[in-house]
Amino acid sequence: MQEGVIQYRLDFSAQALPAEIDLAALDACRSRLFSLGLIGQDNLRYAGLGYGNVSQRVALAGNRDAFIITGSQTGHLPVLSRDGYALVTACEPMNNYLRAEGMIKPSSEAMTHAVVYQYLPEIQAVIHVHWPELWQNAPDQGIPVTARNIPYGTPQMATAVQAILAAGKPGAGALAMLGHEDGILFWSRTLAETEARIKQYIRTDSV
Repeated sequence: MQEGVIQYRLDFSAQALPAEIDLAALDACRSRLFSLGLIGQDNLRYAGLGYGNVSQRVALAGNRDAFIITGSQTGHLPVLSRDGYALVTACEPMNNYLRAEGMIKPSSEAMTHAVVYQYLPEIQAVIHVHWPELWQNAPDQGIPVTARNIPYGTPQMATAVQAILAAGKPGAGALAMLGHEDGILFWSRTLAETEARIKQYIRTDSV
C-alpha cells in the first residue's frame, strides 16, 4: 500500500493541543532522526511522500493510553511546531477505529503505535523509522518481523504486532514490517531509551 495513506476510520477534532503537553523533547528527538534520514521525505522513495514518525505517551485523566504523535505527511519538515502533532485519545485496533485531536490528522501509523501502548503499559515512546539496510536484514539482527502480506495501519497489522509482543521474542523493543517497505518500529520505557535503541544499530555505512 502507498506510504502515508490513512487506512483506519478516523474521528478527528480540529483544535489546539492542550497547553500542558510539552513537545520539546519529542520534537528534538524527531529532528535528530530527520538529520539521519530515518524520518523524512525523498522524491525517489515512496512516490515522494513523507515517511517515519515519533510518538510519546501523555498523562490524561482517566486515559492511560493517550499519546501524542507526528501528523500525517510532515516528513519534509526538519522541525515541527505544535500544529505538527496530533493527540490520540482512543483507539480500537480490531474495529479499525481511532479518535484524535489537533491541528493536523495523526500519522497513518498511529494505530500500530496504539497497539504497543495498550499492550505494554510501561512503554512511554514509540518510534517508526524507514531504514532499508536494517529492514532487509532484520531477521539476521534478531529483530522480529511481520508477514509481507500484512499492510500497515490495519487490524491485521495490529494483530501481528500483538502476537510479537505476546511472544516476547528476541529483539523485543523492535520489529520490522515486511509488508511496509523499509518500516521498522522501536519502543522502550523512555523516549531517550527508544532513541538509544535505534542508535545501537547504526553503522557508518547503514544510513
